[in-house]
Amino acid sequence: MRISEKIANGKRSIHFCSSGTIKNSADRRIAASATNGTQQISIVSPGGMVYIPQQNDEAVVISNDAEQLCVGVKVINNYYDIDPGEIVLFSAGGASVHLTNEGKVLIEGDVYINGVKSEG
Repeated sequence: MRISEKIANGKRSIHFCSSGTIKNSADRRIAASATNGTQQISIVSPGGMVYIPQQNDEAVVISNDAEQLCVGVKVINNYYDIDPGEIVLFSAGGASVHLTNEGKVLIEGDVYINGVKSEG
């Protein structure tokens, strides 16, 4: 057996990447309809962050031998005018946190600190 075959045997390979539509989302798992039908799949997000996509979001789904994973959703309605290097976290309700290249933190929405609404 070749060394490359031994290495490959220890890893799961990605069989395909497809686009799908979120049909339902709850309990950190989603139902997505992709090229291989509608299935319950797990969501992958950066460490320290959790999100649940909305119904009808367009998802990117990867699959291997063991499971299917949603690795993200396409931002269809980009209402935010940001520059390269900036980050905006936003919710469907209109709240957002915008980190600018100038070191500013712009917050949109009602702000609560330790459960108490901040006046500002």
